[in-house]
Amino acid sequence: MRCFLLFLLLMTGLGGQRPAQAQELETIQSRKLQLKFRVPADWRVERLRTDSLYVMHYTSPDQQVQFWVGELRGIHATLPPSKALQRLLNHLGATEHEEHPATSAGGLTFLESTGTARLRGRQQRYVARVADNQGHLLLVYLYATPKDFGARAPLLDQVLNSLAPLPR
Repeated sequence: MRCFLLFLLLMTGLGGQRPAQAQELETIQSRKLQLKFRVPADWRVERLRTDSLYVMHYTSPDQQVQFWVGELRGIHATLPPSKALQRLLNHLGATEHEEHPATSAGGLTFLESTGTARLRGRQQRYVARVADNQGHLLLVYLYATPKDFGARAPLLDQVLNSLAPLPR
């Protein structure tokens, strides 16, 4: 669990603002996660693997939007999705959130929460999703400042709604 907390702290780094650019999306196919999704081609990716988590973390060039998708590993992978979502929200410091009924998109059924959290002293809007996909307990988390979240809503919706299982 310490590795999971450390990972979350590392993933909350935010930088200065640059003007938004038109976004060309590229398709990512992760055999490890048995998942495909689309992200802007200019977003930087980092991969992290611990004993409890594997994550692909994407950051917009201006570092105002963070998107990560991954899976729980080891004993954490046996958590029910509802418990995994609750733990994720607790670790991220979600201050105001709304949990939604199960949502289906792209062939996956997610438990979802939306709301706000304070990360490194800054208010952030987020969407957090958890799903069971072909034996993988997926975690999806996207966050940005409320201003950036609103300004980029169509793009962020495209990214979130592009998640789909790889064909078996």
